[in-house]
Amino acid sequence: MPPSRSQLIATANAFIAAYNKWTVPDILSIRSPSCKHHVLPGKNPPRNNQEFGEFLAGVIPVIRNLRMQLVDTTPMVVDVEVRRVVMHLTSTAETDVGPYGNEYFFVVTVNEDGERVDEIVEFLDKAYTAEFLSRLSRETGQTLG
Repeated sequence: MPPSRSQLIATANAFIAAYNKWTVPDILSIRSPSCKHHVLPGKNPPRNNQEFGEFLAGVIPVIRNLRMQLVDTTPMVVDVEVRRVVMHLTSTAETDVGPYGNEYFFVVTVNEDGERVDEIVEFLDKAYTAEFLSRLSRETGQTLG
């Protein structure tokens, strides 16, 4: 039996909760072993769990205490048939150059049992991110990749 709408929403909420713990093991814990993470816009290749974990290991010490939350005015969009949830999120965090905040759309595809995420498509404000990372590099010498 495919996962229900409520199960898909619960898994999407667990995805957000995992990010809010802001550790590599917690963020990876909600993902299936074959999960792929795409970041858009751009032509970056998708990252598997190991690659995304390595990326996060460099980000977490620099962008600290990240918290993500749903935008209140945009409910989750759930497609039960393809096990997909679309979420409009914002984030806040602390850095050595001041507060960080961004806006995202995440499209998560949940596995057949409804417990893990098989694919993530993250669409973020790339212009803001590029400017922020440039300022972070200029002012602190820290770079993220």
